[in-house]
Amino acid sequence: MIKLKQKWKNQRLWVKLTFMVLITVALTVSVLYLSLTNRIYEATQTQEEEQLLSIAEIVAAQPLVIQTLSNGATNPEVQTYANQITETYQLDFVVVMTMDRIRLTHPDPEKINAPFQGGDEEDALSGQETTSIAQGTLGQSLRAFVPVFNAENVEIGVVAIGIKTTTLASIAKKTMQPFSVSFAVSLLFGAAAAIFTAFQLKNQMYNLEPIEIARLLEERNAMLENTKDAILVTDKDNRVVLSNLEAKKLFQRDELDGQAIVGLPIQSLLPVAQDLQLLAGKDKTTDRIYHQDGVDYLLSTAPITVAKKVIGQIILMRDATELYLLTDQLFNAATYTTTLQTQSHDFLNKLHVIYGLADLEEYEELNDYLGKILEPEQEFSHRMIFLVKNPVIAGFLIGERSKFTEQNYPFMIEVYPDVPPTTDHTAVQCWINIIRFLDQFILENRLADDLQIHFGFWNDRLETVYELQLEPAMKERITDELHTPVISQLLKRVDGQLEIESNDRRIKISLKTAYRKEGN
Repeated sequence: MIKLKQKWKNQRLWVKLTFMVLITVALTVSVLYLSLTNRIYEATQTQEEEQLLSIAEIVAAQPLVIQTLSNGATNPEVQTYANQITETYQLDFVVVMTMDRIRLTHPDPEKINAPFQGGDEEDALSGQETTSIAQGTLGQSLRAFVPVFNAENVEIGVVAIGIKTTTLASIAKKTMQPFSVSFAVSLLFGAAAAIFTAFQLKNQMYNLEPIEIARLLEERNAMLENTKDAILVTDKDNRVVLSNLEAKKLFQRDELDGQAIVGLPIQSLLPVAQDLQLLAGKDKTTDRIYHQDGVDYLLSTAPITVAKKVIGQIILMRDATELYLLTDQLFNAATYTTTLQTQSHDFLNKLHVIYGLADLEEYEELNDYLGKILEPEQEFSHRMIFLVKNPVIAGFLIGERSKFTEQNYPFMIEVYPDVPPTTDHTAVQCWINIIRFLDQFILENRLADDLQIHFGFWNDRLETVYELQLEPAMKERITDELHTPVISQLLKRVDGQLEIESNDRRIKISLKTAYRKEGN
């Protein structure tokens, strides 16, 4: 046993994978094959029982059989008839017996006029048709019993016909032959699939054995921990997934478990990291200067690519003091970094405010400040997701609000009733095109100061109402823009109606478009 374990442990990975997959396939197919064999045997037995009862009913209705049982004695004619039925339907025996269980026919002439054996004929002697498996003079057999009645509807005997269980097994075996071939083919395909899967998995592991992978991991950890440069590795969401000892010391997060840095957004450690974008599909390293705690660092970033997909990036921070002494080129790089920081001035201001409030422990003011930044956007998004069940429309409205807020315009929508989902994507797209055109016109002409929007679903139609205040000249212009051929064609495709009402300086634009509720 110990030798087998050692031998298994020393096997290559692809052998182990092949063996495990093959065992799984073999066990699965074998269980299915055995289950199918059992079901087919049961189905064959049921079918044979029904067929035996049908044949027995035919025999029981024969006048010759009725006359013989009425006389209570056998004769050559009824024996000949029983032999013909046996041969015609490929039975093992046809027995006609009296109410006293005396055989009047039998495949073995010596057993005629002898008592019937088996003990399973009792129900038939009581007038019931039955089937059973019992031991008789010919061995174990599947039997069917049908009572025989005379003209006065009085039971005068029983017809018993059957086949041996060996014959039944032979029939089931013939039925199973195609499935046996399929079973063998399935095992062959399973073996091929096992080998293919093993090699595919091995290829995905770069043909490395587990011990080789472990060694590479240890080598990588050793290089990371013993280098003098601070190294951070992030995922595609710019969260730190790995850091070395120098990085922990640099950010004063040198706890033994190393979990203080792992999982944090890279921006929380490096404010300049907002400019470190993943270089999708580019095998390229970028370098820049980063200043922290009075020290300049050469910040190098490079994408991490697996299977031609960028899954993260590696960031190296090297003390740039020695490089300053060797060349003045880094001065230009530092200037370039300052320029980039100036471009991100707005973001840094907000970040500095957050850092300052947190450092002063003014948590209530910090909460209010964050609420002013985040709450309106989140509230609007949550309301749209809750009231508008169509994700395409909800996402579009959230995007439109971003366009308005970028120009410091309010964009609030009253949604009533709720908008249900739909499968009519054409209607949704046409509605989006019309609303996008209208929003763009309002933004370009700076008309959004007093904008009110009402949106809802009524009678299988989307109803959208824009109310805003306009000068007379602008009213005519927006009316002309909304009656262009492009808008007219979109309205025609969705059976839409566009109405414009004007009152003093107030204008009301009502748009109604077809919108089939999902399930209608």
